[in-house]
Amino acid sequence: MIRQLGAHRGKRIVFGYDRYLLDERREYVDLLSRFGPVEEAVDERALHYLTSARAVCERVQGAADAVGVLCCGTGMGMSIAANKFRGIYAARCVSAEDAEMARIINNANVLCLAASAGLAVNAQIIDAFMRTPFEGRKIEQLEHLCDFELEARPAPLSDVRVPAVDDVLPKTA
Repeated sequence: MIRQLGAHRGKRIVFGYDRYLLDERREYVDLLSRFGPVEEAVDERALHYLTSARAVCERVQGAADAVGVLCCGTGMGMSIAANKFRGIYAARCVSAEDAEMARIINNANVLCLAASAGLAVNAQIIDAFMRTPFEGRKIEQLEHLCDFELEARPAPLSDVRVPAVDDVLPKTA
């Protein structure tokens, strides 16, 4: 997978998010659909960055036709969680330039965004990530990353209490 050249445009987009994106979820799905078919991967009963990261990464792992997009408050938690999965190269991007470099240099297959950056900024980042092709730069270094993955295994979520949506969202009248 690390040797796969080209851009992500046209691939299936597996999209995950947490409670910080609930109000704008539809706008993000509409934006992402400009680049390929969108498949939401969330557990609405336990909407949490860990459950969404797992759902997205399990669907992107080993799939040459898929790319992941994850969004939480800062994008950091999603990025850390996603990078625990073998074959996932997640990049937290805060600018279009970050997204271009994540593709050109690192061949990232999962984009992690900060909901706090807002839709306008994230739209530019998504555009750069989806359109920028990987052309094989630094391929030997990327292949060395595969050696780091040999022992990496995600921790079971059964050890982590994931709050239900009703536990974390404010009550409305």
